[in-house]
Amino acid sequence: MHACDTIYSLSQRPIYGEVEGICRITGRAGKGIPFERWVKETFTDHAYLKPGDIISNEALLCFDESSLEIQQKTGRDKPQRFRTYSHFVADGTWYCLTKADKQRMIALLPTASLVCITDTGQRHILFKHKDGMWQLDEMFVRPDIETFTFLHSSMMALLALGFSQEEIRSGNYSQGRIAKAGVDSWRELETKLRPYRGTQIFTFTSWLMYTIK
Repeated sequence: MHACDTIYSLSQRPIYGEVEGICRITGRAGKGIPFERWVKETFTDHAYLKPGDIISNEALLCFDESSLEIQQKTGRDKPQRFRTYSHFVADGTWYCLTKADKQRMIALLPTASLVCITDTGQRHILFKHKDGMWQLDEMFVRPDIETFTFLHSSMMALLALGFSQEEIRSGNYSQGRIAKAGVDSWRELETKLRPYRGTQIFTFTSWLMYTIK
């Protein structure tokens, strides 16, 4: 099932149009509005399009710039842009999350069937989703909860020692902070991370670091 179909099946199934055809986003027969009436000159992701003549209601929900559905799900005071949010599906429930919800994202990862995380919230990315993968913008990572947990715990331990997220991501640490944290403590954790730095699972995991309060 296409990611747009999955999200739509868990929504209130809003109807944007009744024109029958083949959706250029999902490649499936359905109802919606003529694609040429919807698409704008600013749309540049033509490589992701499939043969067809409409954009379906399923896809339109996932491009909605004024979603009442997400407003209701998030308790906001006005309709929301779909692209602003990260989208998770776990145990049959659709979650719309922001950077403030990283701990919740981590809790959902082990059972999530769809993980689509946006860093900037500026681009539509869910329609590009690859089934069975963890998505961070346009990067796709094969799910590996064991490696994720191993890396994330080491990253969070370094944060607790006073290192910054950027130091942990880059591997360029302040000598002063190393001395303050203790060379042995720093080295033990950094030695665990170093072989993974530069890999997609490292990048994905490091995005899910969060501020310790």
